[in-house]
Amino acid sequence: MAAAHSNFSFLKGHNDFLFAIAHAAEKNYPDDPNTTLVKLRIFGEYVANHLGKLLNIEPQETQFKLLEAIQRKTNVDQTILDVFHNLRRIGNDAVHKYHDDLSDAEMCLRLAFRLALWYYRLISQDKDFTAPLFQLPSKQTDQDTQAYEQELAQLKQALAEAERAAQQNDQASQTEIDAQQQELAELKGRLSVFESKEQETQAQSDARIAALEAQLKAKEAELAKLSETDRQVFHKTALNQANRNKLDLSEAETRYLIDEQLRLAGWEADTQKLTYSQGARPQIGRNMAIAEWPTGLDETGLSNTGKGFADYVLFIGIKPVGVVEAKRYNIDVESKLNEAYRYSRTFDSLAYQAELEQRAANDEDLMAKVGELKINQYQANGFHIPFCFSANGRSYSAAMKSKSGIWYRDTRIDTNQPDALPQWFTPEELQSKLAQSIGQRNQWFASHPDMSDLGLRYYQEDAVRAVEQAVVSGQRSALLAMATGTGKTRTAIAIMYRMIQSQRFKRVLFLVDRRSLGNQAVGSFDDTRIQSQSFNSIFNIKGLTDRFPEDSTKIHVATVQSLVKRVLQSDEFIPVGLYDAIIVDEAHRGYILDKEQSEGELEFRDQREYMSAYRRVIDQFDAFKLALTATPALHTTQIFGHSIYKYSYRTAVIDGYLNDYQPPIKINTELNSQDVVFAKGEQVERLEVSGQLVPDTLEDEQHFDVEKFNKTIILPNFTKAICGELTNWLDPTSQQKTLIFCVNNEHADAVVGALRDAFLNSGNPKYAQLEYDAIMKITSNADKDANKVQSLITRFEKERLPNIVVTVDLLTTGIDIPSICNLVFMRKVRSRILYEQMKGRATRLCPEVGKTSFRIFDAVDVFSTLESVDTMKAVVVRPNVTLPTLVTEISDDKTYEVIESNGQSFADNSHEQLVSKLQRVITQATYQKDRSREVEQQVQHLDERLKNVADCTFAQFANTIKTQGPRQAAQYFAQLPNFIEQIDELKRTINSLRERPIFSDIEDKVIGVETLYGDYNQPDDFLNAFDRLVTDNVNQLAALDAVVNRPRDLTRKGLVELQEWFDAKHFDESALQTAWKQKTNQDIAAKLVGHIRRASMRNPQLLPFDERVDHALEKIKTEQDWNTVQIKWLDRLASSIKDKVVLDDDVYKIGNYKREGGKRKLQDALNNELDVILQKFNEYIWDDLA
Repeated sequence: MAAAHSNFSFLKGHNDFLFAIAHAAEKNYPDDPNTTLVKLRIFGEYVANHLGKLLNIEPQETQFKLLEAIQRKTNVDQTILDVFHNLRRIGNDAVHKYHDDLSDAEMCLRLAFRLALWYYRLISQDKDFTAPLFQLPSKQTDQDTQAYEQELAQLKQALAEAERAAQQNDQASQTEIDAQQQELAELKGRLSVFESKEQETQAQSDARIAALEAQLKAKEAELAKLSETDRQVFHKTALNQANRNKLDLSEAETRYLIDEQLRLAGWEADTQKLTYSQGARPQIGRNMAIAEWPTGLDETGLSNTGKGFADYVLFIGIKPVGVVEAKRYNIDVESKLNEAYRYSRTFDSLAYQAELEQRAANDEDLMAKVGELKINQYQANGFHIPFCFSANGRSYSAAMKSKSGIWYRDTRIDTNQPDALPQWFTPEELQSKLAQSIGQRNQWFASHPDMSDLGLRYYQEDAVRAVEQAVVSGQRSALLAMATGTGKTRTAIAIMYRMIQSQRFKRVLFLVDRRSLGNQAVGSFDDTRIQSQSFNSIFNIKGLTDRFPEDSTKIHVATVQSLVKRVLQSDEFIPVGLYDAIIVDEAHRGYILDKEQSEGELEFRDQREYMSAYRRVIDQFDAFKLALTATPALHTTQIFGHSIYKYSYRTAVIDGYLNDYQPPIKINTELNSQDVVFAKGEQVERLEVSGQLVPDTLEDEQHFDVEKFNKTIILPNFTKAICGELTNWLDPTSQQKTLIFCVNNEHADAVVGALRDAFLNSGNPKYAQLEYDAIMKITSNADKDANKVQSLITRFEKERLPNIVVTVDLLTTGIDIPSICNLVFMRKVRSRILYEQMKGRATRLCPEVGKTSFRIFDAVDVFSTLESVDTMKAVVVRPNVTLPTLVTEISDDKTYEVIESNGQSFADNSHEQLVSKLQRVITQATYQKDRSREVEQQVQHLDERLKNVADCTFAQFANTIKTQGPRQAAQYFAQLPNFIEQIDELKRTINSLRERPIFSDIEDKVIGVETLYGDYNQPDDFLNAFDRLVTDNVNQLAALDAVVNRPRDLTRKGLVELQEWFDAKHFDESALQTAWKQKTNQDIAAKLVGHIRRASMRNPQLLPFDERVDHALEKIKTEQDWNTVQIKWLDRLASSIKDKVVLDDDVYKIGNYKREGGKRKLQDALNNELDVILQKFNEYIWDDLA
């Protein structure tokens, strides 16, 4: 019997079962296109499974996951994978939805034929095999039907004979039995394929699957006969051939793929039917991609490329919105946008409108729509259709960006840049774009420059402006590099707030790579207040969820992993316009070299897979992409470009926003100082996975350096030695916390145990009852429940315990715990990015625990390994150099001539260190002044001195000299004698508040108490000396004269000068108050001016200054009838006078005065009598009180 013709005949003899599947698909065409598609789905599934075996890829649960694994682990042409997916996806529709589409069946047959050729060349290793000419199967004739029935009868007969042979052959060997079973399975499978239609019976499905498994098992058996080396060679050869062989699709086949992509996005598309020449025209209520639309002539008078037809024009109703240039699969797509531009420019709008008017002659609805159309309605600078596209059917690949994806450009704005998308816009998305005036929305940023409501620091505002400038200039992506701890999340909140407020962006995705960072971000959103409202309440923020946001959601927080599942691991259609902007937090994360670091990477099989998935998720959406990171990697800049704004760690330290770190403390042991060496033949023990130790004899000499410690060699005594030394430096009962980085979970467990033992056995009585939770492991594997892991992180941040946390991966990046003051490296890392991120865990300010800097303990020599590439250099490289020394260095002209290794002068380096040291003092002083009256007074005194010289407060001084440079700083110190010594004294005061005393049981008793007052031993002597100083100089100093004789004329500047004069002679308010208390047993807070008035005998009775102010206030209140508002202001003035004694205009520029309108508002409230009232206060304060 002559077999019917088949396009797949070349498969016979190589894979008869696969041929049977393909032939069955042909037999059902064109009479039953749905069954054809079902068979081709089976065909694609079989080829994919066999390909997986050839390429040594582990079996997967579904064909989708198998194809995903092939894509990850090989360089098989994306064209081939696209064909697999088309056969699978359309075949699924045929199975589950009854997809009786003849055009789809035809194109899937053609694609399956191309795939069969590729597969045949791979398995036959005949790469030059000449492809037969494909012939579309015709309608089955009676002769075809008869031949089919005969073939089916023969197949059944062969099956029956095989079954009888299997039953009768009792003496067969196992090998013969296996061969018989395989033959039976294949025959049953072929029969099921022949007989089944769109719906298989369970028996038919079982038979087909059994046949497939039998074939794969047989191929496995063939491979098993090879040696391990030969198997590796076989798989490598197959991989090389699979990677090299391409699938050469025709333009018609390419158009079919583009049609399918357009249909997935909601467009009606069929290049065989929906063409202009066949009468296809746009219609109200339909979204159509009409092929071969005629265009006019270009400026040269010639039709476009000699064709005069756009490959597609996209219509929403009757409105033309997009024009498409479609090319063959291997043609560069990006460069072909120029042809789409020509189609748009030469689209004949007048002819189209005339045709519509003719069609609408008897159609009122259509005529109304025609009336809405306008020539050049999009004002797109000569473009008649705004959106220009170029495509070749190839799925998007970042590695082949110019030759893949769907390239497009919005021509309405000249600065808009073209970009590639993974799929087509939906009609709704293009309609939304048309309704949005991007140019007008961009102008919002310039017309709303004020960011005062957002509470940003200066550099955060600069970063926001840089991002907005990138948006306005048409950039598609941007990178912000900001040091860890400088408020990237706060900056991101400001950026998102202004994005949404501008209406330039409708929805923003905040993308993180782990749930803990997502939860942290959501918490920050809730804590952030803008105009007294939380950021969460202003916008409908969608927190961590696998679901996509609703239309009302403005901001969506999601993990990369959740989007990977939706975008890359399912057939779900994900709209490319779902987000207008994507902010990628910790954007370096996909590119860290230490693969075991990331909890996120565990979702993927290797670093390339993670990076590819990360990039693919970002590229899924037509959005402005903004990357946030402290440590840009090479790949980060390749995706997002070089940073548009950078705020470095060094700058942040000098600005006083981050802590500096001390020179690292390296811990040396006998083992980490030299390699551990085992000789050839030496007996060792190996640790099995089960935990058992198994003896072994080494075949070769082996060396283990410190990088291999606790990886390939376990050294408990090394861990014990390091932990023992750490007890000399760390205090698990303090508020200052410690983070220890380990190699893996087993190592972390060992460190926790060794550290607990070391503290308990340290001999220090304070650790004898050390709480169990003081030292704890927190890793991604610390608990199966991710929420419980997050709760452990929250405990570390907010509670006293744990104090020391041991981790592997979870706390290396993105976790903000300011009280971390110590970092311990017990794991070697070679990634600069990872190392800097790990150090970043300790940079944040935390004065409430006495943190002025942080310490690094290095047990594995990580610092020297990465020092040359470390960008987080310590600013204070000479930690023991004193402030006076640094001031001397910047004051010496010779230091400006000495250029050091970093290219800066010695003076510039000393200046940086001076600023950094000052920031430490300022940070601590700012915290302690609310807790210590002594610190508060010292800071106030420094403020007063600086006001007249540098026009700033002490809190602003470091930033002031940083901005103005070393020479100006030197001048300030020259104008402020003893100023640096006063700062040193402030340091000593602060240190006395936080130094821990030494405990001792030595007996002691009190034998006497005395207070020393400089040159005077007794309080009487001290006070008498002060009184003489006042009376001797009252006519010499104008300010002193004013205090004594004309108190209403005393100015703030005069008072400050007076305070400095008495301070220089060692008569300060605190000493005067203590001496008076010892002399009179009266603790009176009298202020310096009160002591001056007593010494001059103007007010012999010393009274608390606050009491005098209250007297003056009550006297002023009785002088006239004040209203409620005026009384409130008078009370506030009195409170300020109690603090500052004399007020000047600067008082009204801060705090409640500023919030309620400043001096102008106060003047209005007091009927412009403010100056008079202040003079009365100064006078009435010194009334003689009974």
